[in-house]
Amino acid sequence: MTGAGMLGLTAVAMLAEKGAHVTAVDPVPARREMALRFGAAEVSAGEKAFADVDVALELSGVPAAVRAALDSLTVGGTLVLAGSVSPGPAVALDPERVVRGLLTVTGVHNYRAADLRCAVEFLAACHSRYPFPELVEGGYPLERLDEAFDAAHTGAAPRQAVLPRA
Repeated sequence: MTGAGMLGLTAVAMLAEKGAHVTAVDPVPARREMALRFGAAEVSAGEKAFADVDVALELSGVPAAVRAALDSLTVGGTLVLAGSVSPGPAVALDPERVVRGLLTVTGVHNYRAADLRCAVEFLAACHSRYPFPELVEGGYPLERLDEAFDAAHTGAAPRQAVLPRA
């Protein structure tokens, strides 16, 4: 799994709860440490490629991470792209490897009502086992929304809380 932000950490916890062996790849040391706390079996900064995985989740949207995730698949493997939600550089795809490797590449964007229900049920059942509160900091009133956006890029937590009323 590449990208240990909010979505990645939640994915790590959900997969760990199901008994999956999760390797979380992220260049940021604090995110790798958090991934371990959310149940990752191992972490990597990406300096060494992980290989021979059945399923790779790409949650960062970084082209190099997409490439690494695709390259990590074993025969019959599946790559799920969820982080590539903004325009960016293209990633080369070798169709022969996809065909001979029996690979599946799929994208996920938004969610269905059943997905939201699954996520809420997971959080209700497991919120106390993982440090979810540490993923949100701040507490900005709407009048300071610009500050909240600035803090989102510089703060320790992946999300900033915005309060509807002061």
